[in-house]
Amino acid sequence: MKKRVVVIGAGLCGSVLSTLLRNDFQVTVLEQGKKKKPLFDDVDCDTGELNTSINRAEGLGGTTNYWHNALIELDDKDLGKAGIAPAGFASYYQKAWEFFLSKGELADCNRARDANAASLEGGAATIAHMVLPQTRHNVWNLANDRHPGDKIEVVYGQAQRIVDGGVEVKGSGGSQRLAADYVVACAGGLGTPVVLARSLGQEDGFVPGYHDHPMAYVAKVKLRPGSRLKKVSSTATLSADVRAGLVYDTDDLKTVVYLRPAVDMRLGSIMGPARYILSDLRNDPFSPKKIMMLLGNLEAVREAILFKTRLGFRGDYYSVLILGEQTPLESRGLKMARGKRPSLNWHVTPEELRSYEASVDKFYAEFADEIVERKVVPTASWEFRNAAHHSGTATSFVPAPGDTSKEFFGVTGLPSTYVCDGSLLRAAGIANSGLTLVALTYRLAELMRANA
Repeated sequence: MKKRVVVIGAGLCGSVLSTLLRNDFQVTVLEQGKKKKPLFDDVDCDTGELNTSINRAEGLGGTTNYWHNALIELDDKDLGKAGIAPAGFASYYQKAWEFFLSKGELADCNRARDANAASLEGGAATIAHMVLPQTRHNVWNLANDRHPGDKIEVVYGQAQRIVDGGVEVKGSGGSQRLAADYVVACAGGLGTPVVLARSLGQEDGFVPGYHDHPMAYVAKVKLRPGSRLKKVSSTATLSADVRAGLVYDTDDLKTVVYLRPAVDMRLGSIMGPARYILSDLRNDPFSPKKIMMLLGNLEAVREAILFKTRLGFRGDYYSVLILGEQTPLESRGLKMARGKRPSLNWHVTPEELRSYEASVDKFYAEFADEIVERKVVPTASWEFRNAAHHSGTATSFVPAPGDTSKEFFGVTGLPSTYVCDGSLLRAAGIANSGLTLVALTYRLAELMRANA
């Protein structure tokens, strides 16, 4: 008889993991609800813009119902900071790439990557190679297509706690216990720590170690007609949009600079609440508040449409968007309170802000001969937004073995319980952790199947 696995969460990692295990285990997926809907108000936050833009959701596929599929690898230094031994991890990245792209599509993207790297070789910046497939996927559907096999049982309800022999669940029909030999928490960087804290009797505690990639528009620039930055900002292949972020390292913190097409040099489109309006409306299309914001800043709408629909655009005007690295801090994390919503603290520290500012100055200096004009937002007016790459919040519950052995995923004090989502990452130097998480999912599935 097959051993039983309960996977908590049917998002990116939960969808892939459950389909990889389906033929070796009796797999049950626990998902919050049947309806696909964003989660806006289940976490309080007073330290930055979060609740109106948070990119999390319930329903099969989870966040991937809204996710833009941005795929990016961490370099060896980033992997080391994240607690992942770089040696041997390349094969899992390859599996992750091929989960999203065919071999031909991947080859096209790699050629664009190599061309971008060659055009900037010898400069101060390194390249953050980011691929956005033109076809968006609900990963639940994609994973079932990629890994067909035995039936996966789906149960709808909220995981209350992990207990010996299973998971306690609260659903519309009351409470029940899902029996399990193994439990894997894939509820995400904000959901998993809540379940683990409850399970370990820390329902009123504080979960430290949170980090993300604070993002902000910091300037507009006009580039000279022949600037190489135009091509690396966006290269269209037949199946994807390949973008090269410019990575600068200051005081051991990375800042990634992305250029997005703009209409002109006016700053109004990159300041204020409407600057990400199309992304917000994608998550919450019937919000009167967001519709009014859209009508109040049509310039932001024009530029957002330009960015999202004209791959390879070669105009002269660009907005400068940065994403900064955060380090895990004891003061940054989730505050738990019995019977209340968790409260997230994700503030940008003065030290981090100084690092981001210095890296942006490096960008201006390196490309001074290609930037014809620039109009900057004063540093004190940078409006940071949480990038929804919620990470680090399970690291106080799992050991750090220095490799991706089973212990890397295992929860201390909860036998046969593992974590596989962003909460597991101890650090991440550049944005978009999704590809890394799929690679880790392949690794955990390999380990579990070896003992099946």
